[in-house]
Amino acid sequence: MPAEQDQLLQATGTRFKLYPQAPVLAAFAEPETVWVSQRPDTIQPGPADDRLYVVEPIDKPRPYEFPYLPPYRGPTRAAVGPGRDGHFDHLEPGDPGFEAAHMYGTVRRVLDIWEAYFGRSIPWHFRDRFERLELIPFVDWDNAQSGYGFIEVGYGEAESGARHPYSLNFDVLAHEFGHSLIFSEVGVPTPATMTAEYRGFQESASDLVALVAVLHFDTVVDRVLRNSNGDLYTLNELNRIGELSETEQIRLACNSLRMSDVADVMTPAEQLSQPELHRLGEPLTGAIFDIFVEVYQELLVDAGLIDAELAALSYGAPEDGAPLASIERRFAAAYRDRHDAFKEVLLRARDYLGALLTNTWMRIPRHLLSFRDVSMALLASDLSLTGGRYRQIIRGSLAWREITLPTMGGRSALFTGRDLASLELGLAVRKSRHLRSLPYRERWRLAMRRERF
Repeated sequence: MPAEQDQLLQATGTRFKLYPQAPVLAAFAEPETVWVSQRPDTIQPGPADDRLYVVEPIDKPRPYEFPYLPPYRGPTRAAVGPGRDGHFDHLEPGDPGFEAAHMYGTVRRVLDIWEAYFGRSIPWHFRDRFERLELIPFVDWDNAQSGYGFIEVGYGEAESGARHPYSLNFDVLAHEFGHSLIFSEVGVPTPATMTAEYRGFQESASDLVALVAVLHFDTVVDRVLRNSNGDLYTLNELNRIGELSETEQIRLACNSLRMSDVADVMTPAEQLSQPELHRLGEPLTGAIFDIFVEVYQELLVDAGLIDAELAALSYGAPEDGAPLASIERRFAAAYRDRHDAFKEVLLRARDYLGALLTNTWMRIPRHLLSFRDVSMALLASDLSLTGGRYRQIIRGSLAWREITLPTMGGRSALFTGRDLASLELGLAVRKSRHLRSLPYRERWRLAMRRERF
């Protein structure tokens, strides 16, 4: 979300207190004031508005599972309302209703951020049946899920045995919202056109929804930069997704997985476990995280904050034997007394990533989705947004992860508007949302030859 839009919310929006990261982390033990787009007089007790609402069940017997769907009709706790001024920041951790307000505030904030990148409202994929998204802040369950018309969360259990409610975990809530976003913008395949890659892509995209969203907290941006001296390839809060303790997280955005390290993408999706599907998406997450960091470092070079040699050394894979101590010293020297300049560049890279992802998601098909489709859409999106300025970064990051890349007439680089038209044509063929209207033989041909496009 551009900074000017974010600043406008502070004049017109409603205040909530949110944890930028799991409150179990000492650096984020206190919630921060955040503004959402809804005006104070438009949010009803729940909290609830015209797009989403919170309901707090009393002893909900089990998570939702088809055909058991919203609305929840069992006994519930009293809906939490705003203060006299119409805001919700009067609620403190431990107060009745704080977790409900935190869940609403987080999901609404993430929705606002991504609608700003899309430049329009995001329609719910379940709108034919439900008008609003139901949010349930607690089910006695060590998991969280986004489904048809709802998001509900339980808790995460650390190795110590401590249970941490996901209703207070920004990353987890943003990830679950990400599933709803992707179902809405990419679409839901049929059972016959569901691929393992679609499921892996869903997990990857949802992690990236959370990563971009958390970069809208100044405290997170400031802490990441100060702890890393501006070198985002060091382990930090930005690339630790779903933290459960100071040393535990659900996944890493900055990972070294390649496609040869995960399940065969030709495996039917229903034969893979949920952990296998999450892992299947990690090479794609890692590739896009690499793209983000490489763009950030190229912008640092453009701004004269680091030199090209340091950027290249920092990107070097571990097996290259890059002199890590030297890299750390050089980044520390470059970052010293220039925090604000590094921060400005990081926010520019964040907004590029948000724009790249939204443009990519609008281009890819829901039916028979492959990671090659995603790579085509990433290249087409960058070509549309920047004229292809970052095409080599995108190609290199995807290739290192062993994600299939398109070629244009045997060329390994994309340069022209003609290339964009060719990519768009291939994606348009792949994106047809009317496969059932095609003759059976044509649908079979597309299914058997989906790698052609």
